[in-house]
Amino acid sequence: MSLQRSTLALALLVAVAACKPAANTAPEAQAPAAAPAKAATAGVDLAGIDHAIQPGDDFDGYANGAWRAQAVIPEDRSSTGVFFDVFQKAEKRNADLVQGLAKTNPAAGTDARRVADYYAAYMDQAGIEKRGLDPLKPALAKIDAIASGTDLARVLGEGLRADVDPLNATNYQTEHLFGLFVAQGLEDPQHNMAYLLQGGLGMPNRDYYLSTDPAMVAIRDKYKAYVAALLKQAGVADAEKKAAGVYALEEKIAKAQASIVETEDVHKANNPWPLADFAQKAPGLDWTAYFQAAGLADQQTIDAWQPGAIAKLSALTKNEPLQAWKDWLTFHEINEHASVLPKAFDDLSFGFYGTTLTGTPKQRDRWKRALGATNVALGDAVGQLYVQKYFPASSRAKVQQMVNNLLAVFPERIDKLDWMSPETKAKAKAKVAATNVGVGYPDRWRDYGKLDIKADDAFGNLDRARTYETEHQLAKLHDIVDRTRMPRRTTARSAPPSATRSATASTTPAPSSTRKASSPTGGRRPTSRTSRRRGRSWSRSTAPTRHCPACTSTVRRRWARTSPTSPASRSRTMRT
Repeated sequence: MSLQRSTLALALLVAVAACKPAANTAPEAQAPAAAPAKAATAGVDLAGIDHAIQPGDDFDGYANGAWRAQAVIPEDRSSTGVFFDVFQKAEKRNADLVQGLAKTNPAAGTDARRVADYYAAYMDQAGIEKRGLDPLKPALAKIDAIASGTDLARVLGEGLRADVDPLNATNYQTEHLFGLFVAQGLEDPQHNMAYLLQGGLGMPNRDYYLSTDPAMVAIRDKYKAYVAALLKQAGVADAEKKAAGVYALEEKIAKAQASIVETEDVHKANNPWPLADFAQKAPGLDWTAYFQAAGLADQQTIDAWQPGAIAKLSALTKNEPLQAWKDWLTFHEINEHASVLPKAFDDLSFGFYGTTLTGTPKQRDRWKRALGATNVALGDAVGQLYVQKYFPASSRAKVQQMVNNLLAVFPERIDKLDWMSPETKAKAKAKVAATNVGVGYPDRWRDYGKLDIKADDAFGNLDRARTYETEHQLAKLHDIVDRTRMPRRTTARSAPPSATRSATASTTPAPSSTRKASSPTGGRRPTSRTSRRRGRSWSRSTAPTRHCPACTSTVRRRWARTSPTSPASRSRTMRT
């Protein structure tokens, strides 16, 4: 146990010391002003302590009281904290990098050109306004042409994306009916497996639809109005009626879903189903058509992360009217692309996902969101540019040497443990020998050579990048597990006990929040669980905080400020 804790603690420290930000950039005239120079500090923040509080009575208040009294949440953020300072520094650096790319006019076909073009397209608001809903029309026509259950299964399968990550990022939410996760098998850690997770909701999780808490009820009303407004803005006939149908279907989806507590229990997730068994265990959906369209037909086995929920969702595809599913697909097609549609759609989306859900009064500047969106699509390309300038190989080598020094003494210390049997010591040493350490950035960068990015096609860039990511994950199903790869956007990871242990350091700093406040896309999609960050954090909040069994080893400090839909109260939670 001490070995695990030491390794994870080291990874967290490295993540702060050697960070690569979310890919970002800003035009020179819009670049953020440099913060006033501050003297370098290290150790405990004595100025943040409130000495009027006895640590034995309220240690959180004692340690953070003075800081909290002075902390101010920026108008375009849902939270603030020590990680936000790191994020701002990284954002400014990335702004300079992308600004520099535009000046150097990178060669066509290079990653530098892809980065510059993705950012430019996202910033081309005039072009986005001119194109209007034209980019959406092919997808909407495909939805409108659905005439059978097999057609529905095919469209649902074509929409499957690798947009969930239950192990590294605790991200369980997808607007698609199901989400795909590719990782080592829970029983066979040498080979990758496809995991299918429940989805289908426009709000963070099932509680938003089923809870009787007054704040949740108010959010539901705002969501219903948002769905109607978005459909109406898109010129959909009978928008109000169809919006009511969309919400009614999502409520049924929510009732079919497993709870967040069940979902977080990895011991309940080991449900490998042969492809042929899906029709028997989860009847309703045309699974043959679905898997063929999703690119999974060649798999022998797929893990059903929430088997009961997958069976119930499959049944809904048969039992609910085809038109209800077509309206649901139409709404989510628009909703998922709001950031690259005309401003009216973007504003509506922020009004609900930004202000209603997280209490954020102001949308982040477009250039900041463009930086973040570029990083989501081309994370390794931006990261490689960043480390070339800000994180030299010599710095990485120093950290790696520090890690190696620690690992070198572990066997000696294990031998001195008188409470451990010889057999247990041998197993502990084997774990030390199997430890794989990643620092700062991967040894091999991702190849974006087949990803087509255009400087005048923000909508198409987003779609192609999402498809590319899914194809990249699907390709892993034909390879053995590569333990040198670092999981994206995570600070520390341990492989299952049966596999090689891995401690990795993230290169994407982010502030603590109850949503993806640091998300490069502007944080519109709240996660189903609060971010697990250490240190001070002050957040706007809209819904009750739930206990998370998987977070029992984490200390989280959070100061919640009410949003317009929350009860007029303040709350503080601390868990260990």
